[in-house]
Amino acid sequence: MKQYVEKISLWQLYILIICFQIGSATLVSIGDDARQDAWIAIIIATVFGAGLILYYTFLLSRLPGKNLFEIFHFCFGKWIGKFLTLLYVIYFFYISARVLRDFGELLVSTIFEVTPLEIISITMMLVIIYMLQLGLEVLGRTSEVFFPYVVTFILVTGIAIWFSGGLEITNLRPVLGDGFKPIIKALFPQLITFPFGEAITFMIVGAYIGTRKGVGKVSAAAVITSGLILTYGSFIQIATLGADLKERATFPLLSASREISLLNFIERVDLIIVFFVMFGIIVKVSLFFYGGLKGLEYIINKPYRSMTLPMGALVAFISVVISHNFIEHIEEGLVFVPFYLHLPFQFGIPILILPILLWKTKKKETTSL
Repeated sequence: MKQYVEKISLWQLYILIICFQIGSATLVSIGDDARQDAWIAIIIATVFGAGLILYYTFLLSRLPGKNLFEIFHFCFGKWIGKFLTLLYVIYFFYISARVLRDFGELLVSTIFEVTPLEIISITMMLVIIYMLQLGLEVLGRTSEVFFPYVVTFILVTGIAIWFSGGLEITNLRPVLGDGFKPIIKALFPQLITFPFGEAITFMIVGAYIGTRKGVGKVSAAAVITSGLILTYGSFIQIATLGADLKERATFPLLSASREISLLNFIERVDLIIVFFVMFGIIVKVSLFFYGGLKGLEYIINKPYRSMTLPMGALVAFISVVISHNFIEHIEEGLVFVPFYLHLPFQFGIPILILPILLWKTKKKETTSL
């Protein structure tokens, strides 16, 4: 099979970040602790997320052309670097399995009600394996093709609900009725870690961008764009369903879209919603999976393409056995994952390496002079 050069453009980076962050975040309800002010919490989290990805790109800029795992090696040496890399490999594969389970549950509960979850997980992973066998560049090009449809469907969904008379602006009131306490509760740790903190994955992808100029600005612009899309989606969900029903709904965006009824003809647009959610999920699982594969490539010094099939089978298996049902899956994602996985891997370790990276790169520059 032809091997493609591992390079993506800034435009592809912009699209990948947007699709990555709106992927499963549009599927499940986010910011519920803020109730009718969830859209405000998402706006604040977006600003934080833009600053976070600028921090990640700054770390990459200290060692141009190196990814996160190579930065570990530079900062801590071979063995500690490989140990930290192994931890991130486990983290990336685990999160990719969780996101894959999100989409599997969506299909099983809405469209393929008699199809086993295993079949959906395996089919999805086969698509992702094939795409990554062709290279990261193919994922970027595929994103360019589908991105306009994804954004258009999201915007049209809100407009269609409005024309159908399903929007109730009163559901958004009172604004800040309980002050900022519920918003802060929604922000930490949920919104800052999911989806914005998950941009840690781009510390692997960022090493394969064709140009180094403007990476930080493009990345921050992408996070702001995805944040605005998520804010729009949250606004639509709350205005359509109300805070209580949105919190109880398994898939609030799907529940809101069922209010669409135009000309007694355009109804039940669930398939359209599933389509753009599906592509976001493919991008998100692909990038987490790619991050895990690149970590294994660094540890065992073998091309990641040789490991896509066995590791893909493992991720599909984990996505099925990760929990007994969707309620358990969501509870684990809201209670265990943010505190014990997201915070250490998205914030703890990246903050830890900053002073060591600055000291060693400065020392290297001084020596070269």
